[in-house]
Amino acid sequence: MSQGDGNQSQESHVGSDKKQYDAYVNQVARGAGVSTLGQGVGRLLNYATQVALARMYGPAQLGIYALGVTTVWLTNVVAQFGMDNGVIRYVASYRAEDDAARVRGTILLALWSTLALSMVIACSLFLSAGFLAERVFGEPLLGPAFRMFSVSLPLFTLLNMVAYVLGGFQTSGGAHRYGTSVRQIWQPLANLVLVVIFYALGAQVVGAAAAYAISMGASAVLALYYLRRVFPALLDRKAPAKFEPRALFGASAPMVVSNVMPYISTWTAVTVLGALATTTDVGIYNAAARTGTLSALVLFGFSGIFSPMASALYKKDSLAHLGHLYKDVSRWAFTGSLAIFLLTVLLPEDIMAVFGKEFTPGWTALITIAAAQLFSSSVGLTARLLAMTGHQKVVVVATVGSTVVGVAVTIALVPAYGFQGAAAATAAAVVSSNLITLLSVRRFMGYWPYDRRYLRPLAAGILAVSGAYAAKLALPLPNGIPTILAITPAFLAGFFALLFAFGLSPSDRQLLNTLRAAVQRKTGHAQPPDEPRS
Repeated sequence: MSQGDGNQSQESHVGSDKKQYDAYVNQVARGAGVSTLGQGVGRLLNYATQVALARMYGPAQLGIYALGVTTVWLTNVVAQFGMDNGVIRYVASYRAEDDAARVRGTILLALWSTLALSMVIACSLFLSAGFLAERVFGEPLLGPAFRMFSVSLPLFTLLNMVAYVLGGFQTSGGAHRYGTSVRQIWQPLANLVLVVIFYALGAQVVGAAAAYAISMGASAVLALYYLRRVFPALLDRKAPAKFEPRALFGASAPMVVSNVMPYISTWTAVTVLGALATTTDVGIYNAAARTGTLSALVLFGFSGIFSPMASALYKKDSLAHLGHLYKDVSRWAFTGSLAIFLLTVLLPEDIMAVFGKEFTPGWTALITIAAAQLFSSSVGLTARLLAMTGHQKVVVVATVGSTVVGVAVTIALVPAYGFQGAAAATAAAVVSSNLITLLSVRRFMGYWPYDRRYLRPLAAGILAVSGAYAAKLALPLPNGIPTILAITPAFLAGFFALLFAFGLSPSDRQLLNTLRAAVQRKTGHAQPPDEPRS
């Protein structure tokens, strides 16, 4: 089937089954609304933690903390062994077949295998902490921090895997809300509170590492409680469990490389900065990278609900609905990312000044990374789509290739340009990975995200940012938080007003109606059903 024929068949099929597609949009809206809210709160809490660490300890100790956290994230991805994709895919697939035995077997196999591997890696990291601190980075304080971070690794892996299992249940029993709330709200909130408490008690950056480990442990316990609530048969020894290791490991193993590679690129940037530059450069880069990634917030919000839906639709051979859903989700993610990106371009120095005046030179790095994340959002969830439809090897090729690009650019630019070179390397890796997966989705599935509807948010954004820039020039505001608080609401109001004025597609309206109804239910303002006529 040609790409053009595929698109035409999608149009005719979806047109003849609009109610079914509306139901899918409703499901995406509910899941993404919860996930985006959770992602938003979680990102804000993590952002507040970074700001607190920067204000309390300065860029040098923030750099030490960033080295530890980046190492934990990298080793966690290795410990997960690609099971994040495998467990979502097969839990969703077996649930669609109403096969509870295989669901239970998949969950138990995924949890126990990743927990065991994470403990082996944690022990290795704990024992090598002194060597890494003194021989690699020349920073003795890193040794105790690395040891404390190694304790958090098995807890972090367990928390993530349980959250992914809950994601495989889609909206069953509020599973998506449970996973999102624990991982995106309760863990970062506990971490922030503990960081402030340990600092008040006089602890150095090692205290922040301890806060990280404790918050992971408490959140992992809470996530396990929710999983048992959603799937009571999990710990029931009488319940049958059918293990399918070849299927699970076969789908997961190729994803190890694709999952690890982006973190290798980030870890290389941080490591080269720490080894060839200073921990201050690491701290500035970390602040810029954390902030720049906010541009992909909406995209991340859709990923949790889109992955199991893509797997289920592919299993049902509903390729027309899947194609339209991919296009719509890509456009929605781009619209949200564009709003955040334009604010970043409008207020880069003010945003970096939130961390402290020592961080303001990082504004160019901030814009560079945010631009790459905007492109990532515009292409949509291509890697997830490929992974959920049996094209894992393509994702591996894309991530390996992009990691090679990122590492090469890091080694070439960091010695001369410091954190700015690291930001360029990060952006190069993000763009190359998404470009490869975008073209692969076009080739293998005939889907393409871009159409004329992308012009509406672009036009609205250009007009809104122009007006906000004029207001910024006209108002005598001090740099930093006052300017952000004054300009941001004006820009967002103008952007969304123009977006509505330019018109919405039927799926856009369906998404907004579902989100509005969900908010009304949560706030107790839902419209009651009509009274029956006598």
